[in-house]
Amino acid sequence: MLSIVKRVLSKKKLEPVEEILKYDNGKRFYPDFHSIRKSNLDPDAIKVIGRLHQFSHKAYVVGGCVRDLLLGRQPKDFDIVTSATPNEIRKIFANSRLIGKRFKIVHIVFHGNKVIEVATARSLPKNRKIAKDKNELLLSKDNDYGSFKEDAARRDFTINSLFFDIRNETILDYTGGFEDLNEKLVRIIGDENISLPEDPVRMLRAIKFASLLDFGLHPQLEKGIRKYKKLITKASTARLHEEYNKVFRTGQTQKIIKEMIRVELFEAMFPNLYKASAEQFNSFNTDFESSLLGKFISIADRMISEHEDINTTIYYALLITPVVMPIIESKTATKGMRKEIRAQIKTVESELGLTKKESERILDIYASQHQFHREVKEKSGWTNNFKNKEFFVESFTYYKIYNRALKNNEAIQKALFWEIGLRKKLPNAIRKARYRPIQKLSPRSKQKQKPKPKPRVR
Repeated sequence: MLSIVKRVLSKKKLEPVEEILKYDNGKRFYPDFHSIRKSNLDPDAIKVIGRLHQFSHKAYVVGGCVRDLLLGRQPKDFDIVTSATPNEIRKIFANSRLIGKRFKIVHIVFHGNKVIEVATARSLPKNRKIAKDKNELLLSKDNDYGSFKEDAARRDFTINSLFFDIRNETILDYTGGFEDLNEKLVRIIGDENISLPEDPVRMLRAIKFASLLDFGLHPQLEKGIRKYKKLITKASTARLHEEYNKVFRTGQTQKIIKEMIRVELFEAMFPNLYKASAEQFNSFNTDFESSLLGKFISIADRMISEHEDINTTIYYALLITPVVMPIIESKTATKGMRKEIRAQIKTVESELGLTKKESERILDIYASQHQFHREVKEKSGWTNNFKNKEFFVESFTYYKIYNRALKNNEAIQKALFWEIGLRKKLPNAIRKARYRPIQKLSPRSKQKQKPKPKPRVR
């Protein structure tokens, strides 16, 4: 593998922008050929772009929000790319703050703590010029500013590289993303032998987008993921942990993990967890949906769709279950149980990038499962003490999911005692995003648009 990458880099250490882009000067799609209108955007995003224009800077709405609008979805946020530098943006907007190390971006804060993210157009990473092998391609900083077409060339996938110009309601496409959206295809921008080693997190993001949008992976992208899957361990643990949390919040985690297993990324990312899952659940590889772990995740996903309380900590606890299952199957507490569970969690802790706080909470969830199997009475002192524990709601939610998957009717009946009178809310509960479809206009339609609901921004 190393020799292949070296040969690729020796031929062209830096891909010229013209070789990466499908349309060197950008292809414009006018309102007759797409459904996005200025009124579909967040009013505050329009204000930000308008003010940047007033100061002679170019600015576009870019990325995922353009993709979602074209797919008839309401975006969660609206990102902006501009020719202005971060310092210039800060001078224009008093309600702004500079964040980020790897990518320096500006957050413009509006009423209700709503944030509009503004980034300066960037050039291709400089390390492509000097990298001698795949390890030197890994991107640590990316704050070299450039043109909009360079910015499009350095993005991850074609479907995330579209610009929307509010002045004439046109879409500017340099990479062929507009066509790929219509073809339901996730395609890497540029050479996968450079793009994936440069930012291995793109492999996980590709699978996430393909799964959530019901898109296919371009054959070259899938080939690249299989080839460079082990490089995912070189990525920032914090970035990966953030991506895992995003996956859990989609309510479609089972679908994403199934695709990760298919392209062999799950095993590369979580070798110890993969081994334990394969040993505990025989159908894990061949039929993830029917495996016990697949059922755990499916129930958690369904809870989100039904607006029940669940959080990311519970997802981590469900994922790690194969590692600790022989211990927590015990209906009674044993001496040294916590120590034994902690040792098992340690085997996968670094793989998942768990914080100390998360590990301790997961330990509490596992170590308290035997409590739900005890004989209970309304006036028992220990039951009230248990209900008042900080981790109780998470532990009880895990107990219900676990036993629903096992179809343990006796345990489910016991759960009724704890359910009655329970009023606590789960900490940091995931709430299902309520997307409203965007009204699609027919070509040349002159129909006056209805005002859209204010978008939910996170």
